[in-house]
Amino acid sequence: MVSKRLTEDYDLTQQEVALRLGVTQASVSNYARKARGTMLNLEVDPNLAKAADQVAEVLSSEKPDQREALRMMTEVCDYIRFNHVMCKLHEDLDPDFKADGCYACVGGLSIGSSVIKPRAAV
Repeated sequence: MVSKRLTEDYDLTQQEVALRLGVTQASVSNYARKARGTMLNLEVDPNLAKAADQVAEVLSSEKPDQREALRMMTEVCDYIRFNHVMCKLHEDLDPDFKADGCYACVGGLSIGSSVIKPRAAV
């Protein structure tokens, strides 16, 4: 999602996106061709879509704050775990898997955290 935003909304090249995300240009190409990262459409979750917008904004600047982007992406992972976003995919891949009682997503954000927020400007 972030890769797509950086190339489409900020007109960065695949190589520039790869450098900012810390991945290879081939990975960015695979994201663009939907050869990677397409098993679950995370765009349908407005919090995840907004977080992708925010991370892309942070990484699009002339001097991108990669530490802040990483912190935000860590919060995204916590949000995905806490809200059991992957459980539907897991159930689709493994018919014997039951999300109820699953321990894999325990931890992460506190009960009150349902929105991913950028760090306040210092």
